[in-house]
Amino acid sequence: MSARYHILLLAVGCTLMFSCCGEPKHEQVVAWYEQGKTLREQGEPAEAMTVFLQAAHSGTDDKALLGRICSNMANICRQANEHGLAYEVYASSAEHFAAAGDTLAYAYALNNMAWEQAVMGHKDSALALVAAAVESYPHPPLTEKVVESRAAACLFAEEYDSVLLYTVPPANDYLLMLRAQAYSYIGRDDSATCYARALLPRVSNPFYLDDIYYILTHNDAQAGTDDLRELSSERADVQKAIELRHGKLMQAVQILQNDRSVRRTETRTMVVMSMLGALLAAILTVGIITIRERRRLYRDKEQHEHARQEELARTLANLQDAEDIRLELSWGDYQALCIKTDRLFHGLAERLIKDGLNEQDIRICVLVLIGMSHKQIAAMLPCSPKSIGKLKDITAHKLGVSGGQLREMLVRQVVDNG
Repeated sequence: MSARYHILLLAVGCTLMFSCCGEPKHEQVVAWYEQGKTLREQGEPAEAMTVFLQAAHSGTDDKALLGRICSNMANICRQANEHGLAYEVYASSAEHFAAAGDTLAYAYALNNMAWEQAVMGHKDSALALVAAAVESYPHPPLTEKVVESRAAACLFAEEYDSVLLYTVPPANDYLLMLRAQAYSYIGRDDSATCYARALLPRVSNPFYLDDIYYILTHNDAQAGTDDLRELSSERADVQKAIELRHGKLMQAVQILQNDRSVRRTETRTMVVMSMLGALLAAILTVGIITIRERRRLYRDKEQHEHARQEELARTLANLQDAEDIRLELSWGDYQALCIKTDRLFHGLAERLIKDGLNEQDIRICVLVLIGMSHKQIAAMLPCSPKSIGKLKDITAHKLGVSGGQLREMLVRQVVDNG
């Protein structure tokens, strides 16, 4: 198993251990941060990244400390030339510094973001971030870093005249290197060589050696073989160290990327679980409401039907005993019969006429409704008792019921329209 996986296991183990023991104290988080810085200075970026992540995930509410932790992790990504990832982590540090109210640190974080944007060729974004940094902290401590970011943005945008403008005077080795490169790109060989040779004796960044070697071999007509051989040898030795260092840096970057991947997966899982929980709660809520509503409707329906049955029973009883109703109805005058039937029974005659019943049908319906027997009906109509049953069936058929159901149907109409 490679050292990278050992480091990952160590990080996971530490995370699990402290998640079981509760959140560490602030002093412990500060100690982790200091340990991470020491490991980084000692050339152990992977171990440093592991410790920084442990501190970042400690649950501390010290936003300024979290900002410094993120800045250190972003610096490791920058050294590994992972500029996109560095930009994202610098952005996290800026958020923490803003929350902590540390305007200077926030401005530096914005400027670091600007530098990453410049290296990636996004000049406009870089200059906008530089402007935001200057606006948030318009004081001298930030001046040199702002100039570096502006000059880098112009260099990567191939605006070499602007680079020369920003690098006068070259206040540090980085600005001196940018100026030498700008002169080289526009064909000012003497100026490029001059600045490259001025930088060579005091070079503190081994990555500059490649640029110096390129300028001297392509622009310096006076460069001797011994000079170049010595520089090439030194460059080769440094290159080996750079490659070894880059391997360690990439291990650190991989640890950060794995951590971010795990965090994103955990976040997505939590979001999905939250959505499922919310959906389940909504389904349960709707289900409960639906069940309650159905029960209420069922109770209301039962109560309504019960009241209707009671009313039906009362109506039947009243009609059976209502001799005054029988006497009030005008059996000889059909028009008067219909008028009184409508008044007594809530428009019954009108509805029967609309259903297609004739005068004889309506007379039979009214007589059946008020509870008269076949013999009594025969006495009221010019026909024999034996034919009443047949007439009653014919009338009932027109209404879509049987003769035995005719009276109940008529009573229901009276009750429903009462």
